[in-house]
Amino acid sequence: MKELFMALWKRKIMIVSIALIGAILAGLFSMFILSPVYDAKLNIVISMPETYNTRYGEYKLPITTNEQYINLITSNDVLLKTIKDMKYSNVTLENLKKQISIGKVAANSTDIVQNSFEVTVSADEPKEAQKLAQVLYNNYIEFADVMTKERAINYYINHFKVDKNSQDILLKSAREILKKNEELLAKTPETINQKDAMSQVTNTKDFVVLENIINPNYTKIENDIILKNQEINTIEDTIRTDIENLTQLDIEKKAIDKYYETGKEAKLDSSLIGVVETSIYLPSPPVAPTQKTSPSNARNAAIGLILGGMLACGIALIREYWFKKA
Repeated sequence: MKELFMALWKRKIMIVSIALIGAILAGLFSMFILSPVYDAKLNIVISMPETYNTRYGEYKLPITTNEQYINLITSNDVLLKTIKDMKYSNVTLENLKKQISIGKVAANSTDIVQNSFEVTVSADEPKEAQKLAQVLYNNYIEFADVMTKERAINYYINHFKVDKNSQDILLKSAREILKKNEELLAKTPETINQKDAMSQVTNTKDFVVLENIINPNYTKIENDIILKNQEINTIEDTIRTDIENLTQLDIEKKAIDKYYETGKEAKLDSSLIGVVETSIYLPSPPVAPTQKTSPSNARNAAIGLILGGMLACGIALIREYWFKKA
């Protein structure tokens, strides 16, 4: 052990020199070769409900957790729109995704913090990092809003189509029954001549016989016709409501289609009440970072110093033992 230490001490100047050279080279490489990285922060609060009320009824949202909602910020649609808005020409989806990291703010007793997510956006310049963060957030909100509305519209289009078809079948059946009842009513006498009926009985001196009485069968059929007409009116009202809703939903669907046809440049023209803008929000806008996040010149210089020292020690030991034995 002493011999090893003395061998290194013997060449201490060389070891220190190489270690310093390594530190200087690593520091220069970090300062002038490596691109600086600046981080802008987005603290996004998400409190999406399980359902929300629309003019067509209560819609159950397909996404159930806030974690699933925040992960939409790195979806392909959001990233592609961001690349386009930032006018990036050499940035791919994979590269942009690497510039975005998602973390959850440490939870405490408040619900706001428990639903708060920290999204870090990296760029080469402070202003670019700030702009990229804001553009990314805007596209994320727009994507989540359009996605939620589009799914609600498609759900209710299918719902009202199915309901209308069902009501059409019920209406056809009700009208057929009504027609049969009306035909039966036409063949049924409204009254019964009791005298004629009692003439068939031999002993009628103890009975008070009225000439005509209301036929109970006629009354029942008549009541059935009234109830069936009421049922038909109810079904027809439901069908009219379904048609009105489908007409309005067709307008909403065309607005969605137009939004996609224009390359998502124009704002979606929809009368459907959204839930995203009130349930996902940014308490404060992103700010330009004042210091770069990486690379750390001091840390890289220290790494260069250590690596240079290790290399120098290896050279010293080789020179001491290998060449000496040779």
